Parts: sequence; structure tokens; C-alpha cells
Amino acid sequence: MVKVLGHRGMGEGNDENSLLSLIRAVQIGADGVETDVWLTKDGSLLLAHDEDLKRLYGVDAKVKEITYKELKKIGLISDEKLTTLEKLYLELPNNAIVNVEIKDPDAAKFVGPLVNSFNAIERTIFSSFHHECLLDVKANTPDAKIGLLIGEDAKGKDPVGYLEELLNRYKPYSLHLPVQLFDEFGLETGLAFLRLLRNNGIKIALWTINDPELALKVRQHCDFFITDNLLSILALKGGR
Repeated sequence: MVKVLGHRGMGEGNDENSLLSLIRAVQIGADGVETDVWLTKDGSLLLAHDEDLKRLYGVDAKVKEITYKELKKIGLISDEKLTTLEKLYLELPNNAIVNVEIKDPDAAKFVGPLVNSFNAIERTIFSSFHHECLLDVKANTPDAKIGLLIGEDAKGKDPVGYLEELLNRYKPYSLHLPVQLFDEFGLETGLAFLRLLRNNGIKIALWTINDPELALKVRQHCDFFITDNLLSILALKGGR
């Protein structure tokens, strides 16, 4: 059965990627969470989607140019606001799946050893649009599961040839495909494409799937749903 992961916890919004949002997603029934990581100026692995703090916190500062200590001093480190990857693994249940999306390639060499220190490699997927940095993850943590995020980079390319090239180079655990692929190729062609990938041993994570009707049609062909509409997508798990 498809596993449901809360996108940034309970979904995109004012409390996204906060510790409370991530924990709440699992408490209401999600199999796990998707979160984003950046490296701060002093080397902390901070959970944040954007490169800066303006959208959510009104602070004109880039994550890479500020320290954890400075963030704490201005009141942005708390369970309701910013937290770290270490804190997430300390507080999340030991059976929760974690999809760590690496936004900052400089964080890649640090995420694996940290997750390994919690004996959580088996339940963690490291994904990124920066595919090269996933090789750094594997170099530091050979048992790590890596997932290739596919987005704008695939536009205008032959999808089969492009993905075949990526699969040969990176040998990923999973492909993280945008839900818009069904708009571009149609439902039947899209599903045939997913079947082809899965028949070759590739796990499929679909992002960001928020439409319950579409989710019903594609769930047998996916391994992971990443969703902002957590309650509605979880409601589907009651049906087979």
C-alpha cells in the first residue's frame, strides 16, 4: 500500500517544517514526513524550504549566512518555528519515514552521518533536485537511499531517455515525480510510465498530490504520496 508523507509536515503554510507540524502529521496517521534541509553558517542542519527567512518570518537573511545562535537570539528557534534535523530525529517516532530533501548541496555530506547516528538510515530517503550532491550522500553513507527529484530539468526532453540516463548514473532508490506529469502525458500514459519504472525496481514518490480523486486512480502505481492535503489523502487509506 502506498505510504503517505506529510509535505513539510502538515503542509505548506505558516508552520511548515516546524517540529510541531512534522510531529502532528505522524500523530494523525501519516506514515512519515517530507522536510527540507539547509546548512547554516555555523554548520547546523536547519529545516527550511526557502533559501531565506523572508516569506515565513519577515527576516531579510539567508539561511546559509546566519548562525543557529543568531536565529535563537531573535526567537526563531522553537517547536513552532525553526528546528534542526537532529531535533526531528530525536522527537519523531522511531517508525516514521523521513524524506530529507537536500536544498543546500553543502549539507549533503553531513546528513547521512547524522541520520546514521540515530540508526534511521533504513527509514530515510535523501532526495534533491541537485542530483550530484546525492553522490556525496552515498560517499559518506553507502547504505543511504537516494531519490532523484524531477522537475523543470526534465522539460523539453524525451522522458524515457532522460530518466534512463539518470538511473544509470545515480542508481537511485526512488524517483520523485511531479503530479503534473499526468497533465502533460495524460492518465493512461502516465500510469504506463510509472509501471515501467516500478517493474525495473524503482520506487515512485509522487509530489505534491493533493487531489483525492486523482490519488485514488494512481495509488496502486506509487510507493509514496507527498501531500499538503494530508487529512483527505489519509482518508483514502481506509479503502483498498
